[in-house]
Amino acid sequence: MSSYVFLIEAAEVPPGRAAPVRVGDRWFAVCNDGGHFHVVDHDCPHEGGSLAGGEVRDGCVICPVHAWPFDLQTGLTDERMPWMRLRRYPCELRDGRVFADVTAPLRT
Repeated sequence: MSSYVFLIEAAEVPPGRAAPVRVGDRWFAVCNDGGHFHVVDHDCPHEGGSLAGGEVRDGCVICPVHAWPFDLQTGLTDERMPWMRLRRYPCELRDGRVFADVTAPLRT
């Protein structure tokens, strides 16, 4: 059984941006890709940059440290580097609010 929790009002995350959200002692980035919301780990798996400070475009969140794009559907930055995968979480938009199951990373 999944455990969706409220993360943020959708209006607080403009299209093309990501916002940091804390749940317990963990941080996540809520990404708005043209009205489609995605929830990923807050820290870039490369060097720990804040993905919540990155731009969201063309289905990717761009790490502000080295400009690596992470695909929001697969979590990959490069298919040749499968170990450099961003964890993604199931999320839903309900009445203008973003909810996610942050206990269950999606598998690709």
